[in-house]
Order: sequence, then C-alpha cells, then structure tokens
Amino acid sequence: MERMDQIKLAINWAIKAAVVVVALVMFFGSFYVIGVGQVGVIFNQATGRTKSVQSGFSLKIPIVDQLNVFDIRTQRIDIEEDCASKDLQLVRMKTVINYHLDYTKVNEIFTKVGRDYTVKVIIPITNEIAKSLVSQYTVENIIVKRAELKDAIEEALRVKLKEYFVVIESVNLVNVDFTPEFNRVVEAKQIEEQKIKTAEYKKMQAAQNKEAVILEAEGESRRQELIRATVNPQIVSLEWIKKWDGKLPVTMLGDKTVMMLNQDNK
Repeated sequence: MERMDQIKLAINWAIKAAVVVVALVMFFGSFYVIGVGQVGVIFNQATGRTKSVQSGFSLKIPIVDQLNVFDIRTQRIDIEEDCASKDLQLVRMKTVINYHLDYTKVNEIFTKVGRDYTVKVIIPITNEIAKSLVSQYTVENIIVKRAELKDAIEEALRVKLKEYFVVIESVNLVNVDFTPEFNRVVEAKQIEEQKIKTAEYKKMQAAQNKEAVILEAEGESRRQELIRATVNPQIVSLEWIKKWDGKLPVTMLGDKTVMMLNQDNK
C-alpha cells in the first residue's frame, strides 16, 4: 500500500512538472523581439495566413504562430559560374552581388519563395543570366569589353530579381579566367605582338637616324656653299689685317729670297 502511494505521488509530481514546463513554454513563446534592420513574418499554422511585423517587442500565439525573421540590410553574395563564350571557350568567373530585400514586400517574399530565397531565386537566376550574356561575347571581347558585360548582367539581374522583391545595389565580375590552353595562346600572341612592335620601333628609329644624317650632310653642304659664295680676296685681306699683331716677319720668301731686318727697338 505504501509503495502504491509513493508511485502516485511521483506521478503527481511529474504531471505538475510537465504542466509547469508547458506553461513556461507557452509564456515565453508568446513574446518575440525583432532587431534593427530586420522584418518578421508571422505565419499562423492553423489558418495559413501571414502578416509582417516591424522591429521591436511584440506578442504571438505560442505554437500556432511561427515567426520568420528576414534581414533587410545590404547583403553580399558571391556566385561562381562556368560559362561558354561565343567562340566556345570555357570562361570561369565570379559574380559578386550587393542587394537588399524590399522591406515592404517581405510578407510576399515569404509566401512566394520562402526564407531560402538565395538558393531558390538569386543563385539560379544569376547563373542563367551570366551564361546567356557571356555566350554573346568572344573571349577577346570579354577581355576588352568586361565593363560592358558587367553592366549588361547587372541590368538583367535588376529587372529579373525585382519580380521577387530583391533590390540590386551593385554587381561586380571578379576572377574572370579562361582555360590554361587559351591563356597560353594569348601569352604567345602577346609575345609576337611585342616582337612586331619592337621591330617596327627599330625600323622607325633607323629611318629617323638616316633622315638626321641626310639633313646634317645637307646642312654642311649648304654652309660650305655660303662660305664659298661670301669669301673673296678683299675679305681674306681684311681678316688677315684684323689678326696681324703689327710685327713684320724676319724673312719672307717669294720669287726671290730677301733678308728682312726686324725693326723693333731693343
């Protein structure tokens, strides 16, 4: 009899403890807090209805109401793609997207897509758009017109993701790379182009040197002509007089040898 009483007492305590636990769960499950930069969506599992709630402290029905929190601040996602160019070359690149959710449409995002919108919407749409646009460019144009390709991808993403209430802030293409075979071809081409440029430069330099030599020779020839045209016996005599120091030479040789005495006073 005493043993039965102990069992009943233990059962009563277990029931009371369970009731307390349930009460605590119900009590604390009635409260929730939405942080700054977040928007909550309350999903009523009994009716299937949803409503969005702003940041702050509020109440909900325990167990029945399910809270889903969405971050509406700027977020970043890096998406890697393997694409084929117009000339059928493999192009590997990473698309970096900065975006945020339209805070007025978070309720629609939850009902239309769910919380895993990045996996269901952003990643597949980005892959689809990137592959479609890259296929319109040759590899050479991808290198030369990279900014144009980036702008095209950004604009297409902006339009498409707007349907899912995702607002694109910016898009960047990073780590654009090609197959090792193509990289070797590009490197070889660059080397050949550099050789051609070097040869053309040397040719141009040689032509300039040749022209300079010709101009210098023509200038010297013209100078000699001017000298010959302007020099006459009178000018020579005048120049000799200008340079004479006033002293007569000791001897002068002509048709006959004549001894000349130095007239300087000693």
